[in-house]
Amino acid sequence: MAHSARIFDVKHFAVHDGPGIRTTFFLMGCPLRCLWCQNPESQRDEDVITFTQMKCIGCGACAAACSRLDQALRLPRAQCTLCGSCVAACHAGARRFGSQTYTPQQVLEAALPEQVFFDASGGGVTFSGGECLTHAAFLEETLQLLKAHSIHTVLDTCGAVPEEAVLRTMPYTDLYLYDLKKMDPALHRAYTGLDNRQILHNLELLCKRGASVVIRVPLIPGYTDSPEDLHRIGAYIRDTLHGRIVRCELLPYNKLAGSKYGNKTIWSDYTLGAYPLPELEPQDRGQLAALADILSSYQVPVFAEAL
Repeated sequence: MAHSARIFDVKHFAVHDGPGIRTTFFLMGCPLRCLWCQNPESQRDEDVITFTQMKCIGCGACAAACSRLDQALRLPRAQCTLCGSCVAACHAGARRFGSQTYTPQQVLEAALPEQVFFDASGGGVTFSGGECLTHAAFLEETLQLLKAHSIHTVLDTCGAVPEEAVLRTMPYTDLYLYDLKKMDPALHRAYTGLDNRQILHNLELLCKRGASVVIRVPLIPGYTDSPEDLHRIGAYIRDTLHGRIVRCELLPYNKLAGSKYGNKTIWSDYTLGAYPLPELEPQDRGQLAALADILSSYQVPVFAEAL
């Protein structure tokens, strides 16, 4: 039985989602609600039609196609039949389906034309999200197909999933990009909606079983980028993981994280609202170097692209 999953974006020729040139599939659904989420439209695994206000030219074609739209050109979710008439009528591209359902075979067919670039660069296919491991059955089947065609596979995960999801994908995953946001469980819950017990458990499981893991630390100013944060992560990698990772990557804060908030809406009764972390500035080279030095003091191999 073929499984399927909703995918809200496909990024071709990606160079930041694992080694080489890659095709990255972004899956819907995530158990976390990070304050700094860069893909908030992916948090719910459901069919949606999105409306991007800044793209709207006010032509009224969508209202002519759908009489249910109110004066603000929106409607409650319960009144939408997802027929797509407003999407088809929108000449400016302001309205679109938020995701497309893929089967494993369709993922393979989307990736195969780019295999020549994968082979030349050491690249392959990456699954991200949302949280891709919430679709473990789909991933297991899809990863097997990709491996049968000798395509390198990467899972980009927050790790907040049942252990079974990790175990199902391990035999067919070449590399895990694993987010490690905050070591303090109470603050992790405050910033993301969940504590980090399952996240750390799954990370330790991967390392004990010999998986290739790159830990990624998103550096959110005032939330995850203090020297204390990096000392705790360094000690954890050294003492609990026993250094069994490929490296630790420091991801400077990206101000584009807030660009979707307040601009894109999903129904009149489900909007993205205002970005909860306004006016934050990315770390400068000096700050990044100092944080990298902390990890290096614990014998952790560190990479930060901005350095």
